[in-house]
Amino acid sequence: MNSGKLDETMAESSSRFTVKNYVDIVEKQKHQYDAFFCLKLWRPKPSLQPEATKFIIEKILNSPQMKDTIHQFLHEGHSNLKNYEEVVAQIKTILEDMGHTYKFSTVRLIGFFLAKLLRNLYQGVAINNAGVLKLSKAMSQGPVLLLPTHRSYADFLLISYLCYTMDIPLPIIAAGMDFKGMKFVNRMLQNAGAFYIRRSFGHDQLYWAVVSQYIQYHIVNFQAPIEFFLEGTRSRNGKSLPPKTGLLSMALEPYFRGDVPDVQICTVNISYERTLEEKLYAYETLGVPKPRESTSGFLSAVGKIRGQNYGQIYINISDPISVRDHISKRTEPNWNTPSFRFSLSEYEKDSIHCLAWSLIRKQQKEAITPVSAIVMSALTVNKQLGIEQLAQLVILMNSLLAKYGTPCLIQNESAVQSVKDCLDVHKLIIHPATDGLFSCQTTLREGEDVQTEAANRLVLQQYTNQLLGPLINVAVFSLIEASDPQESNIISESAFFAKYFKNEFVLIGNLTQQELASFQENITNEMLKRILRALLQPYLESYFIILNLIVMGFSTISELTLQYRNMVSTALEEGASKFPEILAIDKIYRHVLNLVANGHLRGVKTNQTTSYHQIDDISPIIVHIEPYLDEGLKLFMTSRRKKTAVMQSHL
Repeated sequence: MNSGKLDETMAESSSRFTVKNYVDIVEKQKHQYDAFFCLKLWRPKPSLQPEATKFIIEKILNSPQMKDTIHQFLHEGHSNLKNYEEVVAQIKTILEDMGHTYKFSTVRLIGFFLAKLLRNLYQGVAINNAGVLKLSKAMSQGPVLLLPTHRSYADFLLISYLCYTMDIPLPIIAAGMDFKGMKFVNRMLQNAGAFYIRRSFGHDQLYWAVVSQYIQYHIVNFQAPIEFFLEGTRSRNGKSLPPKTGLLSMALEPYFRGDVPDVQICTVNISYERTLEEKLYAYETLGVPKPRESTSGFLSAVGKIRGQNYGQIYINISDPISVRDHISKRTEPNWNTPSFRFSLSEYEKDSIHCLAWSLIRKQQKEAITPVSAIVMSALTVNKQLGIEQLAQLVILMNSLLAKYGTPCLIQNESAVQSVKDCLDVHKLIIHPATDGLFSCQTTLREGEDVQTEAANRLVLQQYTNQLLGPLINVAVFSLIEASDPQESNIISESAFFAKYFKNEFVLIGNLTQQELASFQENITNEMLKRILRALLQPYLESYFIILNLIVMGFSTISELTLQYRNMVSTALEEGASKFPEILAIDKIYRHVLNLVANGHLRGVKTNQTTSYHQIDDISPIIVHIEPYLDEGLKLFMTSRRKKTAVMQSHL
């Protein structure tokens, strides 16, 4: 796996971004009727000809792979289906229920509504024109995977809107079954290229085989790009999630099998100045179940957002990468085994895993940082700032992003206006204070509880994470340097953070001597370092509490979640922590998985519950992280551990 080549491409990419390379694809539509847009002459380049769904289903059912799968399925007795015809009927039902169609009248109708929504909700949609041209060229050469970041429900519709606007073939889109329950909307989405799959396949081998065949058919018989989300689900916190490799493995199997000479992958990085679901996400990360998708709920949500200002959307289409260039080695075929019984080798699985992590890092690094991410980050540390002060911090932080991430699409001379635009977009979060100053500090009103305050802070964190995500290594450097400025200690400590926060920050890594020298030379502004340290602090406190709960003996995710909520609520009430956002529970499972991967915990499944038990003492991790925490939280957790130990001794 040549992941180094991909990472080198990432390192070079940020220097190419300037405002002039981007075009606003909504600007033209603001001066024409939406009906003219949806009825425009559409001539995609290249011109691909998608087959009708019924023909695709017949070809999949008659393929040697599917016939062999059916025979194996019956032989192993996985279900109550007793004969070949029953299994075929079941597969046909799955494909008809799942499969996409293309009705161009539906595409035009969706285009009409999207044009109207974007024109009314957003100031603009900026996209790099060079990326569009390279994507179009890649589609003329063979199968292409489109992997967008996933920050909103709007993402997959936005990609189709982009393709329709820029005259690129429309993608086939993997969509969650959640949308299947939305009357009328579900059929419209299928008619625009969406195919529905379950969130989890579990042990349903037949369903896995059907989805694999469906995706691989479109790779081998390339008729449209395939779009899916490498993160698997929407990121509710504004930064990239660890990759899920299931669909990627399915899509790349034809390459490893030798059915196609190459597959090109194009990441599409979407940044929202303001997310449609900002409040919903905050409560979901606190553990409040998300509302079930429904057509009435969708229409109600559209009604609520009408007339609001959601600022800009930034789309950065990265250069397509060749899988062949990054995974050149393929397993020699076994001539004694039919090709339709091909299975990925361990080397190939590892290569896909490495590629997935490189792609998710590429997504995080190349996502354009909105100005609002810097403004809100500055206001989390400084209680009140004026427009000129905020503009100066935007310029300073943007120069840092230009070196270590992807900067905002602004010129220095327009920083003041950009800050004013940001204040207008986020006027529900950023409030005018006295003497022309602004603040985003949240205070509880009478009758509100700590969860409400936590939700307000989590909305803020969704945006500050857009800055912390690409600059996580700078933040770690700033944190360690403030505690111990010796070079050798900074490098060794960075390895500790990279090991235990990998699932939380996909770009985190061990600092090299060269990177350290670069940071020491370029990161000298104390205010910038203080801001980044402050953004990282809630994550340290959350991890510290989770580790303590595991040491106390709580072993299942449900136990940890319940105890974590209680512990954090008490810590906030007693003033042991000043970060209400740590009440979010979404990070518990990610940290547990990381501790399992690092050999500290082992999962034991009994019935439907998995318990995680220590096989290696995690107390040293707690001791290691304590120097970076406030004394109040350390004393609080020490007293809680002692109380728990006393209670357990009496049982």
